[in-house]
Amino acid sequence: MNPIEWVQGLEGLTLALVIAAFLFVEEAGVPVPFAPGDLLLAIGGIAIAAGRVNPASFVAVVFVATVTGAVLGREIFALVGWERLLRVATRLRARTPIERAADLLRRTGWRGVFTARLIPGLRVETTRVAGVSRMPRAVFLAGLVPASVVYVAAFVGLGAALGRPILALVPQAEHNVLIAVLTLAVIVALILLVRRPFQRLLTTLAPEGWTETLQVRTGSAGIVLILACIGINFAGHAVAAGLKLPLFLDSTGTILSAVLGGPWIGASVGFISNLVSSNTIDPIASSYSVVSLAIGFAAGLWARLNWRRRVTGWIALWLTCFAIASVVSAPLNLLFANGRSGVPAGDAIYSWLAAAHVPRILAAYAGEAAIDLPDKLLTVLAALLIAQGLPRPRAEARVVDLDLREAFTFIFGTPSWRRKVLAAAICLLFSWLVIPFLWFSGYQVALARQIRDGSHELPPWDHLGRKLRDGFTILAVLLLWNIPGIVLTIPAGLMGDGGASNGVLTALTALGSLWGLLVLLAEPPIFSQYLRGGFRAAFNLPAIVRRVRVNLGLALIVGALLIALSFAWVVGFLALGIGALVTLTYATWVGAYLVGTYAATTDNAAGGAPQTEVVTLPAAIPRTQES
Repeated sequence: MNPIEWVQGLEGLTLALVIAAFLFVEEAGVPVPFAPGDLLLAIGGIAIAAGRVNPASFVAVVFVATVTGAVLGREIFALVGWERLLRVATRLRARTPIERAADLLRRTGWRGVFTARLIPGLRVETTRVAGVSRMPRAVFLAGLVPASVVYVAAFVGLGAALGRPILALVPQAEHNVLIAVLTLAVIVALILLVRRPFQRLLTTLAPEGWTETLQVRTGSAGIVLILACIGINFAGHAVAAGLKLPLFLDSTGTILSAVLGGPWIGASVGFISNLVSSNTIDPIASSYSVVSLAIGFAAGLWARLNWRRRVTGWIALWLTCFAIASVVSAPLNLLFANGRSGVPAGDAIYSWLAAAHVPRILAAYAGEAAIDLPDKLLTVLAALLIAQGLPRPRAEARVVDLDLREAFTFIFGTPSWRRKVLAAAICLLFSWLVIPFLWFSGYQVALARQIRDGSHELPPWDHLGRKLRDGFTILAVLLLWNIPGIVLTIPAGLMGDGGASNGVLTALTALGSLWGLLVLLAEPPIFSQYLRGGFRAAFNLPAIVRRVRVNLGLALIVGALLIALSFAWVVGFLALGIGALVTLTYATWVGAYLVGTYAATTDNAAGGAPQTEVVTLPAAIPRTQES
């Protein structure tokens, strides 16, 4: 029996003692890869939520086991010595985390023990390094005890709140290990085969350097056509679904906007189009947003190759879009639709291959590829015809160059950024106490305000009273803006399954979902209004409209990026819980940077001043010059 499944079947004091024993052994320095402490504590959290174990006794037992195991581990490794530890670590490929922990402990003492034990991959290594370096016991305990309190509280709390879905994935993952290994081997082989051609392609792709790829030119023709391209995607998908065609027809606008406006515009159009479809005609379309985003970004990069006038260039674009769509969609089909693509012809191929005992991943890919090959051919042809028929765009009166490289890297330019990230992670860790979460949200407001005012560094964690007030107010603003959408979806929710067959209730639910999507896209001007004038200003509809009119493309791109960043915590959660605190902090602060940049660009318009100048933001600082 799987050890994790066995532990899940226990209850009461027996469960607490078994988990404590595993933790003790792990903390003492014995690897327990089949039952990591993080996962065991999450199981304990689930048991507490289910009433299967007393929370006080469980927390006390596992805390004592963690501390005593670490103390014993320190004494054991004090006898082992540094040289022997490094020899063993080199064989086990664990030398790097041990050296990182050693460097941290040498520089910071007990604070280093506290910090390192909260970093994924360094918890047990910290004990080993403290032993071989003969760190004083009192110093080690000063960092160990508070870190253990946070560690136990974090993972038991995460288990009680969110652990059950993660644990449900464990047995599924075990059955797919062989397929995963084979897939990884194929990927590595492909990388080795295409490495040199790809390097030559990169040289051609970015003669001015890759920095321009991270810049959004919002005065391009693609910006003008963003709404039209979203409409083309929606209409094509609706026609294909309504007529039951063996096609998707949902990427024409994505590729067109990418060819005209670049990778970020194409990615934004694809992402938003899937969200619109998900809230109207195709409930699972949002699950495939990453496919449309990747197609749009790749088509935008293709446009930089200047292949638009060559037939071979468009053929290359077709094959690229086909490869991305089929490869990325196949595993999503397995995850969300039992391997089926939703198109009858593709589903028939999948069913036939699965019945012939072909591996499910290969059957899912074949069913998806059979649809994507002609679909992407028609999509690229339609985008080509439209692009060739468009007139040359006129120069825009107001242009903004948004430097995304600065947005993604500015955090690391602050000298004390690690401590500020740690403070934010602690706020998220204890967000169930409400006030720390309000501090976290208030810090986001303070950061956006500082970016708007021209500073590119993280603000200090001071004036907590103001941050508490800002955090509460901005959350209240966003909640109030979402109330109409919530109200529209309530009738169908009250009717239950019967509401799905009622046309009026279905229409109301669709309107409510679209309202929610609209609020998400309008978050940059709403947030900017709050930065400018507080609570009442966030509901000043004329001012919000004026901000949007400054540059519609900028509003849509920043809004789409904020939506995409809001999903980034999932990546962190896959890093066993604690990583979510870091990735959510990073994503939130990048979003605050974008909002601050947007506010700086549109503040004059919100006040009604005429907008006749050209603005360039190579590093998100607004500057004007007379046109």
